[in-house]
Formats: sequence, C-alpha cells, structure tokens
Amino acid sequence: MPSCLRRCKLSTYLIFFGRTLGACFLVLIGFTGQAQASISFVQQNSSNPQTPQTTVTVPFPLAQTSGNLNIVVVGWNDSTATVASVNDTSGNIYSPALIPTVQSGTASLVIYYAKNIAGAAAGANSVTVTFAPAANFPDIRIAEYSGLDPVNPLDVAAGALGSAATSSSGAVTTTNANDLLVGANLVQTLTTGPGSGYTNRVITSPDGDILEDRVVTTTGSYTATAPVSPSGQWIMQMVAFRAAAGGVGVATTITT
Repeated sequence: MPSCLRRCKLSTYLIFFGRTLGACFLVLIGFTGQAQASISFVQQNSSNPQTPQTTVTVPFPLAQTSGNLNIVVVGWNDSTATVASVNDTSGNIYSPALIPTVQSGTASLVIYYAKNIAGAAAGANSVTVTFAPAANFPDIRIAEYSGLDPVNPLDVAAGALGSAATSSSGAVTTTNANDLLVGANLVQTLTTGPGSGYTNRVITSPDGDILEDRVVTTTGSYTATAPVSPSGQWIMQMVAFRAAAGGVGVATTITT
C-alpha cells in the first residue's frame, strides 16, 4: 500500500484515507445488512394419533419469530392416502421439499417447509395437515429454525426406503457451504437415536420416528441416517436448507 494511503477497520466499516495531487480524500466502505446468520434450532412439537385421521393439528408451543423457517414432517402408515394440504394459523405458505417417498402397501413420508414465516405469540400458531382419504396412524413433526435464507432456502433433498438396521435418506451433494440438514424417518420398528453427526430433536412415542438435524459449513456429499431396532422397514428423507447470506459493501468517497 502506498505510504500516502492508510487503512483501518472500524466495526463494520473499512476506512481508507490519504492524499493525492494535494487533495485529501477519505473512502468509507460500509457493509449493509448483517453478517452470516448463525443457524439455530428454536423449537419442535409432534403428534402421532393411533387411529386413521383426515386432519392432524400440531401447535408451536413457543413464540415464533418473523423471518424464521418452519419444517413439517408428514408421515403415515399406508400408501393410498395423500397430503391434501398443509396450512397454519399464521397464514404461512408451505411447500413440499421433495415428492413423497412411498413404500408400497406400507407407509409414506414427505417433508414440507415454510420460509420467512410470520411472527406469532406462544401457542398462537398451529399447523394443520389434511389427508385425502384418511391416513392410517399419521405421524406429524414440526420444528422452527432461525438463520435460514428467507427468500430461497431450499438447497437439495433426497429420500429413500429399505429394510435394514439403519434408515438412510441416500446422499445429496450440497451447492451451498453453510447449510442446515434436516433428516426424518418413518419406521415399522423403533428408531434408537440420531445418525452420526446429527442431533436428535424428537423421537415420537409410541411410533419411534425421528426428526434430527445437522449444520455443515462446507459443500459436499451428505446423508441422514438413524439406527432402528429391531431391523425392519423404513423410509427416510433429508433436506438441506441454505443459511441466510451476509451483507454487501457500499463505498463512499469524501474529498477535501
């Protein structure tokens, strides 16, 4: 850097100052917006009625923060019912992260999400899943996360089925370095814990189905897994969501 030019960093600003052709100048570069948001789990809840249902409603027990991301895991124990709608009290819009994974004659599983949600008081927002026709033994898990992209959070997703002692979503290759990985299964036996690197958020009772998550900071190939006991049939899905982006720089020059 030329001796006439000096630079210092002050909070979220870079300041350049110096002299050229007898004039003093100051360049102030300010960074708008916030730094890379930290991805955080906020809350979860679940419901798994033991009779066929056309609707299942699950409340968020804590207050919800505007701009966060809602996850709804919808599982049911047949391959004929379909999800007619996923709605909530706050009017958030839910989309499937991928198509349902269906185990013929046995079970189905699909993950929905709502981006940039509206704020709500504790217990004021409830998710309602509607099936057509009635779904057998539905298992609904909901969760809220902060720090995700409010505009385009969905990165990649995968789903798989099988019969073994470990349920697995199959691998995805992320396109974004900072991602939240959300995995969920529907099993015919019991899930005994989260997969390696994942945190268990809930294993439903008595169904034994998991919702787990993991935060990653590099692109790569990732799989959600969870052990089941005894070995048996399972479906598993995993969705990767992008973290919220950081700010951009704006330069201002002052010459005297």
